[in-house]
Amino acid sequence: MVKDSGWKKSAEYWKTVPHTSSAMLLAGIFLLFFSFGMVLCFLTHAWVYVPQAIVISLVAGTFSAMWAFAGFRRILWLMFVLMPLQIGANIWLGNWAGNQTVPWEQVDFSRPAVEHRLFIEGLLCLVAIVGGYSLIAAFIRKEGMRVFGSLTEMRLAREVHQTLVPVVARQIGEFQFYGVSVPSGQVGGDLVDATEQANGWMAYVADVSGHGVQAGMIMAMVKSAVRMGTSGGDVLPTFLGELNHVLLSVSAPNVFVTFAFMSSSGPGSVRFSLAGHLPILHYRKKEQVVEERSVSNLPLAIVPDAHFESSSIECEDGDILAILTDGLTEAADVKDKELGLEPMKDILLKSAAKPLEQIAEALRARALTQGKQVDDQTVLLVRRGIPA
Repeated sequence: MVKDSGWKKSAEYWKTVPHTSSAMLLAGIFLLFFSFGMVLCFLTHAWVYVPQAIVISLVAGTFSAMWAFAGFRRILWLMFVLMPLQIGANIWLGNWAGNQTVPWEQVDFSRPAVEHRLFIEGLLCLVAIVGGYSLIAAFIRKEGMRVFGSLTEMRLAREVHQTLVPVVARQIGEFQFYGVSVPSGQVGGDLVDATEQANGWMAYVADVSGHGVQAGMIMAMVKSAVRMGTSGGDVLPTFLGELNHVLLSVSAPNVFVTFAFMSSSGPGSVRFSLAGHLPILHYRKKEQVVEERSVSNLPLAIVPDAHFESSSIECEDGDILAILTDGLTEAADVKDKELGLEPMKDILLKSAAKPLEQIAEALRARALTQGKQVDDQTVLLVRRGIPA
């Protein structure tokens, strides 16, 4: 099973190789096995004339290139066709070469004749070997630039992503913040941020539809727009409407953003709004319960005239507010059963006394226990007060 999976991955790679590069490699293989056919003609016990050697070498090179093509691309039917074709070609070559055979006593073994044959066949071997090596080396160089160039770009994009979405770990007033985003690939579309404002703080999580470079670009735009749009302090409820207009003007029609925003300018009152996002989980220390806080709004970048409602949460000392993305709650097991919010609420309740970083790790560990990560996973935790 492992080998078959590796073969499938190899076939998928070869399907992405440009036709010119594939032709270059196959031509190199043809030339190398053409020279191999020439060498075989030297090793036979019969005298093989130059035209015969060329025909034998052409057949050897052609079938080698065809086998390589079928193997690289995992074309099983072509392999089954090539097998009898090559057997038939070998039988035909044997009969044809036998009919061309001249009795040894009639062969011209004079020095000029032998030197003539060795010069022509040696020259053909030399040209074929050099040509085949050059083509294969050019293929490796060209594919190396294509593949590793893309990997370099992705590595740079990854570094940019880490710069735009660093781990959030800070204290603002009497509130602790911890946020982390783990992308499913090199570049994620989730964003987590928390900043201090003139009269309080604001924190948010954004989840751009899809992932990869395109989602990462939209995510960078969201961060810039949020930082600029909230520079004046508490701007709810008009802020999300303005952000919605900005994203509609710069994103593709099939792109949308779910958004969870919180801000506070008072001792324990937290204003929040959700745009198509999961509910905020509110751990209430006194009651030892975890409740869902939500308002019903459309995601951002769906319709231009969307209206966004907001609400408030009274956050007491020791309470925790948690924002999660669906990369955690939609983690699925082998039966495609998704995790959901309830297990996340249980983890938050059981680990509420721990440092925020450990709570975030526990939440993500529960999601990974459910199934393999296939989407960006982001957690933002806000706790009022410092635990004893």
